[in-house]
Amino acid sequence: MTAEKEIVNFWYNRKGFFTINNLKTSNNRDAGIIALKPGKDNSEVFHVQVSCSITNNIAETKNLGVFIEKIAEEKFYNEAVSSTIKKLPNRILLDSQIKKVIVLGSMPKSRKAEISKEFLLQDVEVVEFEDILYDVMKNLDTQYFKSDVMRTLQLVKYLLLNEPSKMAQILSDDNFTSNSRKEFLSSILENDEIIKEFRKTNVERLSAIIRNSSIKPSELAQLIENSVLNNRTRKPFIDSLMSQESNRKSVNKTKRVRKKNISLAKFL
Repeated sequence: MTAEKEIVNFWYNRKGFFTINNLKTSNNRDAGIIALKPGKDNSEVFHVQVSCSITNNIAETKNLGVFIEKIAEEKFYNEAVSSTIKKLPNRILLDSQIKKVIVLGSMPKSRKAEISKEFLLQDVEVVEFEDILYDVMKNLDTQYFKSDVMRTLQLVKYLLLNEPSKMAQILSDDNFTSNSRKEFLSSILENDEIIKEFRKTNVERLSAIIRNSSIKPSELAQLIENSVLNNRTRKPFIDSLMSQESNRKSVNKTKRVRKKNISLAKFL
């Protein structure tokens, strides 16, 4: 199996599904994965096809409906594929009750809804590979896996992702767009536990964050007044601010006096 297909297979197993993978048709075509979960009242059966690439070309096509119809025909409705599914032993449900799922990667956000809608017209549900990968990584423990793919994910999670400096360098890489980095930071700042860590942020770093933000002076003043200060800290802050202003005026006055006291010889 390919790496992405093995991850999808592992995900379904962890969700309580028995899986039949490496299905091949009579002409050696990949027939996908069959995921089965028997139940007393309702059993679940999925016919899963994985079409995951780093640079997906689905979004680049002009006639999306026709293109997706061809994909559905090739992956699910092709005679060789359908025949292979029908020949499976001990089928739990009828063919009409088998849900069709396609796992896709690298879909632009602007067209995700459109792509999913077109697949639904073909009676195919879209699942994003990145959601599956996230769920697998999140719940991956430290037990030893014989699978090279799962072992690699373990190494990434417990070794690489535990090194903040290396994570920061990866996110600063040119492969990540400016929008991706902004979205990443916005997502982090929505976490209360992360916000609490800003207590350890030094003045210089916090100053750089504010200086490089697009916040206006009036907005900054309102933010400090309404969201940062309280009854206990408001007076010390104002006193400190007035002291800073007084010192600044004193320095400027001294500079003006020095400029006035220039010797006549230097003037001439």
